[in-house]
Amino acid sequence: MNIKDSKHYNIIKKQIEREPEGMVEVSVKCPFGYPAVIKVYPFFKKRVFPTTYWLTCPYLNKEISIIEEQGWIEKIQKQINNNKVLKDKLEKLHKKYAKKRMEMLKKVEINEIKEISLDILYTLKESGIGGIKEKKGIKCLHTHTADYLVNNENPVGKIIFEKIGWPEKCSICKELKKDD
Repeated sequence: MNIKDSKHYNIIKKQIEREPEGMVEVSVKCPFGYPAVIKVYPFFKKRVFPTTYWLTCPYLNKEISIIEEQGWIEKIQKQINNNKVLKDKLEKLHKKYAKKRMEMLKKVEINEIKEISLDILYTLKESGIGGIKEKKGIKCLHTHTADYLVNNENPVGKIIFEKIGWPEKCSICKELKKDD
């Protein structure tokens, strides 16, 4: 499928303010029917993209950026550091994320990646949610929230989404779509 033929391509392009390269599908829509999370292929145009789930919803992106600025990465990191159950769950999810990412690749692509760089292959095989290499830390609340919205398991994403949630009303994407 040519992703540019997708009925959501133009709105996603406006949501993220660039071409949605490597987009495989819309994984989650908001309550208003617009794309909220897209799935991205891990290797395209000889480039690696370890973030499998990409948050496109402008509302959530803005709200998460605000709470990141308020120090929520550090706040949640402290919760994880002080809670073995939470820490273990997150570590398992990092491994699951990497496994799913590798399962998307064809054998010929894995061989091509090996020829380019074993470090790139290692990144795809071993990095966690959002491509984080140090799995004990949180890199980005956006990626954890996207993962939570798709899989409903990510404890970091759950904390953030419960804090923000969907708005009762939102016309951001409707306004973006007017230009089509």
